[in-house]
Amino acid sequence: MIYFAYGSNMLEERLLHPSRVPDAIVHAIGKVPGFRVRFHKRGRDGSGKCTLVAADDSAAAWGVLFEVAPDDLITLDRVEGVHTGGYVRQLVSVHVPDGRSEAAATYIAQEVFVDNALIPFDWYRDLVVGGAREHGLPIEYVRELTATPARHDPNLPRAGEMRRLLATRRSSTRETR
Repeated sequence: MIYFAYGSNMLEERLLHPSRVPDAIVHAIGKVPGFRVRFHKRGRDGSGKCTLVAADDSAAAWGVLFEVAPDDLITLDRVEGVHTGGYVRQLVSVHVPDGRSEAAATYIAQEVFVDNALIPFDWYRDLVVGGAREHGLPIEYVRELTATPARHDPNLPRAGEMRRLLATRRSSTRETR
């Protein structure tokens, strides 16, 4: 099964965590035309998380396609709150750089959980940006994500734990160069 990650799950250090889908394999990068990524899904912590929102035909939401086992989608359903409210799993058509389109499962916020006034915590935005950079998404798209306003997380232990994901990724990237 192919899964399209466009938010913090683009960062391999996050998606491949043992509590998520450690056996996922990068398949390709791609974009979903007619959609934009916005940080307006209400998270359990009250901050903005990523969702896809319909936009004009010139828009495109970039992300990463991963190969996952069917059982891993059940794990992702749990992580993304499919059965407790939040996201719904949907199939989208993802355009990959070689010109093909691939069907992929992804998660889109239920309308009741969308609030356009929300902004993400800085660490969450940085996880999304880190994943976009890690996979070489277009620089203009990365700049757009980076420019997203963000706020400080008052939960310092959580913020520190999330920042360690980025630090781990940076150090392992340096080691492989």
